[in-house]
Amino acid sequence: MAVPEERSTKLRDASRAARREAVLDEAAHEFNRRGVASARLAELARRLGLSRASLYNYCRDREDLARQCYIRSCELTGQTLSRAALFPGRGIDRIAAFVRLSLEYGRPPIAVLNEISYLPETHQAEVRSARSDNVSALVALIEQGIADGSVRPCRARLACETIFGVLEWATLSRTWAQISDEGFAIRMAAAIPSMILDGVAANDVVLSRPLALEARFDDLIAAFSCDDRWEELARAGSRLFNARGVDGVSLDDIAAEVGATKGLIYHYFDTKRAFVAFCYQRSFRLFERIMTVSDAEPTALEAARTSSTLNVLAQLGELQPLSLGTNYEIFSPDQQREFSEATQALFRRSVARIRRGISDGSIRNMDAEPIALASAGVFNSLGHRLPPSERPESVSTAIEISDFLLYGIRRPFASGHQGYA
Repeated sequence: MAVPEERSTKLRDASRAARREAVLDEAAHEFNRRGVASARLAELARRLGLSRASLYNYCRDREDLARQCYIRSCELTGQTLSRAALFPGRGIDRIAAFVRLSLEYGRPPIAVLNEISYLPETHQAEVRSARSDNVSALVALIEQGIADGSVRPCRARLACETIFGVLEWATLSRTWAQISDEGFAIRMAAAIPSMILDGVAANDVVLSRPLALEARFDDLIAAFSCDDRWEELARAGSRLFNARGVDGVSLDDIAAEVGATKGLIYHYFDTKRAFVAFCYQRSFRLFERIMTVSDAEPTALEAARTSSTLNVLAQLGELQPLSLGTNYEIFSPDQQREFSEATQALFRRSVARIRRGISDGSIRNMDAEPIALASAGVFNSLGHRLPPSERPESVSTAIEISDFLLYGIRRPFASGHQGYA
């Protein structure tokens, strides 16, 4: 009788483990669309065929479910990095393997770690430690590539966070753009590795004309004057949201940041959600202005350089647009429509820019649509992924990230390249 009982126990354990994985899959989707605080646990349970009470067989509470989900995402990324480290070849081959495996169709969903600060401190420490291990592993692959000559000289931590940013945005971007076609996801998975490795510039095209960076950025700042009380609140709120996630920041935190009371914010906004919506509306105005300024450049590659550089400076500097994150579905249907239309408008302009570059010879021939959507990942959530204590000087960071988009991580600078300072 012992053998049948043992087999029955193993089957029960396997069934429970499979159900737990299904719970974490659905939780990852829910957290990526609504964040942790606004996640609809009853709806999540319904999609799994469970009662809400039954859901708590797999977690103690909302925070524990988020912790499990985040830790599993770190574990999956860690496993992918371990597999990539075993690939034959040089450092660039292992980085390429990591990116391809991360985008593999059908792999378990990864929860984007935007709301770590919402969790209790002990959970935060656990998740941050797990993520730090993954950062160290990818930095090691990049440093291997620099040492063996297959990766161009760069700041390995900055390149690492840029790669993670592209992969995170690949997860979130189709929600914001409201692209449900699975075929498009497959195209993104095929196009992104080449963008990360080789950039978007056509072969042997190197920009030697200096970028008038300071004047362009000063004009941008002037267009969003901080003399306006609404602008002051939006900058402070966006800066905190970018650093700690929307769920990890209260209106009291924002009021303290500007030396006011919470009542001041309620004078302008009925709810925190209304304030977050305003911050997103401001961000889209800023993104559109950067796109318009950069479209005046003589070639599409120069336009891409200007746009990416200004976006990084905005993320790391005083303008602080609110990054598009894990809370798209917390808004009303009308607001969701507004934000998806704004995302789609930027997407269409980026597609047009790439096609212009293919035509003028400055951008290599590529699948324009998935690259246009994915390219925003080099700067989106940069304020979250690169905290102030770990940021190099902003201008050099903006130039290096722009180079990443233009030339990729594999190709060394061509001879005669003078930089863009």
